Amino acid sequence: MPPDARLDLSGASARRPRPFRLWVTIGWLVVIASAFGVGYALARYDAGVALSRIQALQSEVASVSQDLAATREAHVRLERAHLIDREAKRAAQEQLAELQRDRLQLAKRVAYFQRLLSADGAGVVEVKEVAMTPGGEPGHYHYRLTLSQLLPEIGRSVGTVTLKVAMIEGDERTLRSLDDLPGSSPGRQPMDFEYFQMLDGDIVLPDNAEPEQLIVEIDPSTDRLVGSRASFLWPRPQGVDLLLVPDAPPPAADRAGSGGA
Repeated sequence: MPPDARLDLSGASARRPRPFRLWVTIGWLVVIASAFGVGYALARYDAGVALSRIQALQSEVASVSQDLAATREAHVRLERAHLIDREAKRAAQEQLAELQRDRLQLAKRVAYFQRLLSADGAGVVEVKEVAMTPGGEPGHYHYRLTLSQLLPEIGRSVGTVTLKVAMIEGDERTLRSLDDLPGSSPGRQPMDFEYFQMLDGDIVLPDNAEPEQLIVEIDPSTDRLVGSRASFLWPRPQGVDLLLVPDAPPPAADRAGSGGA
C-alpha cells in the first residue's frame, strides 16, 4: 500500500470521533441546563411556599400582638379597679372605725352623765385619750392616757388610777392588774390635777397571752368626784390608738392575788 494511502486512512480515523465528542458535550450541556432549570423551578416553588409561610407567621404575630396588647390593657384595668376597690374599702373601714369611736365615746359620756345625775352634782374624771404602741419585744407595749374633768369648776381631782388587762391565757379569761405582770409599770398610779393629767407606762404580757381590753378605774379621794371605769379594746392591728368601749363588767373576776381595786 502506498504511503500516501496510509496517511489518508489515519487522518480519516482521527476525524471520526469529533462529531461524537460534540454530541456528548451537547448532551452534557442539555443535562446541566435541565438540572439548572429543574433546580430553579424547585427553588422558586420553595421560595413561594416559604414566602406564604412567612406571611402567615407575620399575620399570626400581628394577631398575637393585638391579643397581648388587649390582655395588657385588661390587666391594667383590673389593677386599677382592684386599687380603687381597695382604697374604697380602706376608706370605708376608716370611716366605720371613726363612727364606732364616736358612738362609743357618746355611750361613755352618757354613762358618765347618768352617774352625775345620781351623785348630787359631783364631778367625774374622764379618760380622754388612750394610745397603745408595741414595744421592741413580743408582748411588750407602751401605753399613754390622758385624764380630764368631764365638768369644769369641780376643783382639783385627786385619787388613784388603777390599770388592768383583760386577756385570754390558755382557755381561761382573766383580769390582771399591772402589778401582777412582771416587768410592767405599777398598776396603781396617783392622780392629782386641776385641768388634765397624762400617764404613761409599760405593759409586759405573759407568753401566749392574748390581750382583749385595757381597763382604767378611777378611784377619787374627794367627795366632789364619783368613781368611774372605762374599758378599751386592745388595738388590732398593733400600733394604733385603742378604741373606747362603754363601761361593762370585766370579762372575768380578778385573778387570785391581783393587786388594786
